[in-house]
Amino acid sequence: MGTNTRSAWMVAGAGTLWGLISLFVHALQADGLTSLQIVFFRNLLAAVILGGIIAAKERKFPRFRLRDIWMFLGTGMISIALFNYCYFAALERSCVAVASLLLYTSPIFIMVLSAVLFHERLTGQKLLSLVLTVAGCACITGVFSESQAVAWTTVLLGLGSGLFYGLYSIFGKYALREYNAMTVSFYTFVFAAAATAPFCGADSFRFVAAHPQDLLVGIGLAVVSTVAPFLLYTAGLNGIQASKAAVLAIVEPLVASLLGVIAFGDSFTVWTLLGMVLIFSAIAVLQLPWHRRVEQIHG
Repeated sequence: MGTNTRSAWMVAGAGTLWGLISLFVHALQADGLTSLQIVFFRNLLAAVILGGIIAAKERKFPRFRLRDIWMFLGTGMISIALFNYCYFAALERSCVAVASLLLYTSPIFIMVLSAVLFHERLTGQKLLSLVLTVAGCACITGVFSESQAVAWTTVLLGLGSGLFYGLYSIFGKYALREYNAMTVSFYTFVFAAAATAPFCGADSFRFVAAHPQDLLVGIGLAVVSTVAPFLLYTAGLNGIQASKAAVLAIVEPLVASLLGVIAFGDSFTVWTLLGMVLIFSAIAVLQLPWHRRVEQIHG
């Protein structure tokens, strides 16, 4: 298996594990944990778990040079923390369909930023994959099946969630030039937890003290849908373009939709099926082996 193919599978695997997050979030929300508290809880536990893994494996604590702190401020505070804030704010002002669709505009931002920062070529293949991806997400979220009236503030917040969600690929690309995937992921969690701690840290600790059984759910959230996918995604960035990684990771809403139908009894409509087909098609287009020959003919 070639490096590009292996990296593509890593990124797709990360998207799959991220798509399972609702299993843990539903359980925590049912006991009364707020969305912001879950964000803090998730990143703090992830940092502790991953820090322990690194210490056991390398016999030392991961370090970074102070001049590189901007990379981890970027992946943790700017990307992960602000993405969550914008996404939850959009959810408060609109329905899940609109917020989700606006979130998954992230590949558009990634593709443009990658072209500017990494000089990645905007090929017809990438643009077609983008169109199929956005259309697929729109179908899955149900935007085409009902009329939506969205305030411009909600649109800005939703687009902000897509921008900050996508910026992890950009900052992560820079960080991987200097540090390994585990170090990048660890400090991402540390800085993301630090960003949310002043707003909900104390309340989160009080909640866990009153509901100790939820610590196991939180650990499951941290391992299955946080540490593992971030490691896979960050490592995958080593062998694949950031713009391709952003599109491949959008297998997440596909998995989340299937999980909603199977585990939570969500309705399965023709639009859902069409959205899944479109997303699979986007992934297939992006990985077609003959795209380089086509680019050479028309380039």
